[in-house]
Amino acid sequence: MAECNSNNNRRENYRYKPVSVPGGGFVTGFVFHPAVPDIMYCRTDIGGIYRYDFRKECWISLVDSATDPEVWKTYPLSIALDRNNPEFLYAMVGRFPTHKIAFSPDYGNHFEYLDTPVDERGNSVSIHGNAPGRSTGERLVVDPNDSDILYMGTMENGLWKTKDRCKTWEQLTICYPGRKPEKNISFVEIDPASGSSGVPSGRIVVAVSGEGGSPGNNIRGQSVYISNDGGENFTPLSLEPAPLLSGSSDYPGYVGQRAVFLEKYLYITYAAYNIGWSNWNSYGCDTGRCYDGGLYRYELDSEGNVLEALDITPPNIFAAALQENEASGRRLGYGMGGICGDRSRLGTIICSTILSEQDTIYSSMDYGVTWIPVLSGLTIGNIDFNVSYQKPEYNGNESLIHWMSDVKINPFDSDRAFFNTGAGVFMTKNLRNAEYGKAVNWSCCDVGMEETVHLNIYSPPSGNVKLIDIIGDYGGFVFTDLDKPARNTFEDYKKDRWITAMNADYPDSNPNLLVVTPRGNWKGKTKGGLIISYDQGNTWEQLPDPLGLSEELDKQIQELKNPNVTSGWVAVSADGNRILWTIGIPVYASRLVYTKDLGKSWHQSTIYNLEGKPFTDTNIPFKVMSDRVNPDIFYGFGEVRKGGGFYVSTNGGETFYEVQVPLGFPEVNLAGIDSEQHYEIRAESGKEGVIWLAMNQYGLWKITYNYKANQLQGKRVSKAGDYIKRIGLGKEAPDSDFKTLYTSGTINQEYGFYKSLDEGVNWIRINDEEHQYGDIRSISGDPRVYGRIYVATGTRGVVYGEPL
Repeated sequence: MAECNSNNNRRENYRYKPVSVPGGGFVTGFVFHPAVPDIMYCRTDIGGIYRYDFRKECWISLVDSATDPEVWKTYPLSIALDRNNPEFLYAMVGRFPTHKIAFSPDYGNHFEYLDTPVDERGNSVSIHGNAPGRSTGERLVVDPNDSDILYMGTMENGLWKTKDRCKTWEQLTICYPGRKPEKNISFVEIDPASGSSGVPSGRIVVAVSGEGGSPGNNIRGQSVYISNDGGENFTPLSLEPAPLLSGSSDYPGYVGQRAVFLEKYLYITYAAYNIGWSNWNSYGCDTGRCYDGGLYRYELDSEGNVLEALDITPPNIFAAALQENEASGRRLGYGMGGICGDRSRLGTIICSTILSEQDTIYSSMDYGVTWIPVLSGLTIGNIDFNVSYQKPEYNGNESLIHWMSDVKINPFDSDRAFFNTGAGVFMTKNLRNAEYGKAVNWSCCDVGMEETVHLNIYSPPSGNVKLIDIIGDYGGFVFTDLDKPARNTFEDYKKDRWITAMNADYPDSNPNLLVVTPRGNWKGKTKGGLIISYDQGNTWEQLPDPLGLSEELDKQIQELKNPNVTSGWVAVSADGNRILWTIGIPVYASRLVYTKDLGKSWHQSTIYNLEGKPFTDTNIPFKVMSDRVNPDIFYGFGEVRKGGGFYVSTNGGETFYEVQVPLGFPEVNLAGIDSEQHYEIRAESGKEGVIWLAMNQYGLWKITYNYKANQLQGKRVSKAGDYIKRIGLGKEAPDSDFKTLYTSGTINQEYGFYKSLDEGVNWIRINDEEHQYGDIRSISGDPRVYGRIYVATGTRGVVYGEPL
């Protein structure tokens, strides 16, 4: 049903559903409401905030209304709940240049966004939910005894306090005596027992990066400070672990990760990161390297003084690491992250390691004096990897659990606990099994959670596969059923996965032939390069590498054999007989090769400039794509300047000649891939020489290549002022002679998803304000089903929409 809106854009009602790749991203923490059952939220680094539905056992996204220009809404750094108003939800959200405090009065169903305080230089306090250190505890907290008071720790602007629910703020000072104030806060924790109803809490514990208090030589200073007067004064917490120097001056020292007050004790986990590869901000598990850690139990008197600091770090259960630690004097060789107590069973706590050989969860029933490991790798505890691609057999027969920086026990159910990972959420319903010497059973808890980063999507014109999904971290998936979760599809004959790919290509005449550019996986079980499938992604093999063509190429190919290195960009001719590959990133013309025999032999392409001379500069940006009809034609896209930057090959990629771009075409770099892919380019199926380019602020362009005249003609088809970010083509409408165009962007000053049946003359909006999905990375129409749109996001996975 179409209708008009105030901007004169037609509308059509659409229903959107996920093409599910569950739980693929980094969940950075959980918060339970302490007083009301069945209220829990989690934050993700790029995918916004989710609320857990305990009855349906699924996650509900709270940021689907965020538009692409508002992607900062999907970057939460911290979330905070109000003990006295269970419906209230606060969050720190931001991504440069926008930083806000989000407030919801209704469990996250609706938000208003408040300005952050202004520092002494007149700059708004900055927040970034995907910054290093995002894995630590909450930086935003509500005083449990006075709902008007909140504390906010930032990564660049220190600690702040509001007494009127974020209307006005004052900056608090944390400073080691005689040294500089601390600016980078890793967590804030309030002792509920230090106040009473209506009487603000006095005891505040704050952890910092230790930069301000550094004694010099890039050694971290004191990390944890305590205030007993509501933040008026902070003093160093006594007897915290001293920095381990290990003969290095590369930012050594412990940083507090998380803390919890339980009865008369304060528990704090610590980690020391990145000797040899570091900076002051490298204190979270997201930096990837950690050389030590600890868990301390502090007993405090009524004045907040430390009576006892007890090292209760669980013992290292990995024999190989023990010997190394003994030689270095380290406690562990990895960090400690999550810490949580069971408030219904005194003395019961759980904690987690981070970046250990196999991340481990420990349980204690005696306040941390003794510990039992309840989960470690695949040997202690049981894990049901009920998400297909996460199964150990697809990941080198190892557990993919990593970045386990938070563990939480349900305060109203001692058997139910959750932990986070860089691959979603896991849950148990029988945590108390550990008390009786039985195995604790865990399973993926990811239904409804979609926060993987999707880089390119394609819908082939025939075959069983409806959607080809190229994805960051997990390589890619092919979907034969859009309503079933992803099954493992990018695996070799040993079932080991390839990971992060940049693109895929296939000939429209035979989409069973599919070529992809993946990275080798983290464990080195697969290697980067080109992989090919002859059955539309069901099975794969790796093509031989183009060795011996040049020293530069050999060096680049060798680099691809290291884990997690980008392979580059690929294109396949319209008949499937030629494959072109730009090796590695950035994609340069000097790295373009082609094969006519599926990799048995390779040749290097030659690129000529406007003057007909071969390029000698090795750093010419160059992304190659195939014509969808003529097998001899390939297009090259580079840095557009002074009329050049487009290239055409009419001999199957052996040589490319630079051609004049159409008059008025903007000077931009069209060769970006991965996160730098600012513009989307689609060659139209069924028509030789037709190319569509979504150019963001420069609008939508249609360009036609005239083979006989060797000329490009083109024009901007969108109106001035319209912002077109992505472009996809799908099946024609029953009454149209044109492919249906699908786009995301702002048309007539209204953001949304749109389709056009007349090549961009008129647009119909096909989403509403509640279904925007944040960061849009790629769009495709379905060539077989009129009206179906696929939307790949960097925040909410992949969704597809169809008319109601």
